[in-house]
Amino acid sequence: MTSNLYYLFDPIQFPEFGFNFFKNKNFFYRFQENKKFFFRTIYIPFGPVCNNKEGFNEFLKHLKTLKFTKIIIDLPMIYHKGIEEEIVSKLLKSGFKKKNYIYQDEETIIIQKENFKLNSKKFYKVKQGLKNFDVIVKKELNNEELEKIYQIYLFSAKRIGFLAKKIDVFKKLLENALVSLAIDKNTQNIEGYVFGYCFQSYQNIKGDNIANFLMVMFTGLTDKGRENNLGHSLHYQLFKEAFENYQIDFIDFHGASRTKNRSYTEFKKEWGGNFYSLAGSFQKINLF
Repeated sequence: MTSNLYYLFDPIQFPEFGFNFFKNKNFFYRFQENKKFFFRTIYIPFGPVCNNKEGFNEFLKHLKTLKFTKIIIDLPMIYHKGIEEEIVSKLLKSGFKKKNYIYQDEETIIIQKENFKLNSKKFYKVKQGLKNFDVIVKKELNNEELEKIYQIYLFSAKRIGFLAKKIDVFKKLLENALVSLAIDKNTQNIEGYVFGYCFQSYQNIKGDNIANFLMVMFTGLTDKGRENNLGHSLHYQLFKEAFENYQIDFIDFHGASRTKNRSYTEFKKEWGGNFYSLAGSFQKINLF
């Protein structure tokens, strides 16, 4: 795994995910902006990304320069509670107020190797999928594979009505990716994928160390993949190999909620992980 250890991090802050982008030496953030006359609102989803503690301090100083601005920051999952408490304390001292997450899930589900499991009913779905499909796990994709899963992604986006990202997002995530592909044994066509991003983080879920994380970023199935219930096979093979062959310590589903009626939460609960609360959403209005 390429080392990319950050003090505060979420991959959706990469500029390839779109909207506006600001970068300094020790921090960067992606943001959405609305303007009304001389006043504006900026929203920072799961950000900023900071290389170190000093980067976050510089980020706070930078925010003070934004006049006539309402600032909304949805912090990402912070795996080390000491760092989370430090960041939250600094935001409160800077005049931010803690609010509820509106757009994003307020928690996530994290799987550890020792609690990774499926009940027999769900594992039957894994075995059924593997009868007619090979599920392979790869760190790199060739151009044909990338284009195929991107077309499945666009198909899924259209089906459930969300705004698709550009293929540049997938290319950026491939710098540290782990991907499972479902390949039809007869046609050799790719009929589904799960796309994960690998990174390192400080953590004290189990101890005060640096740990390797796999964050589930995108999943997609063709109609044939959905008909054959390949979701369980794709996730199972990815998670199994991540723990056994790629030194992954934790798998983060990148969002789950017990309050927002998300359709995907029940699926994510099936894998033996635990719910963890995100660090919080914060708002502040700068006038002068």
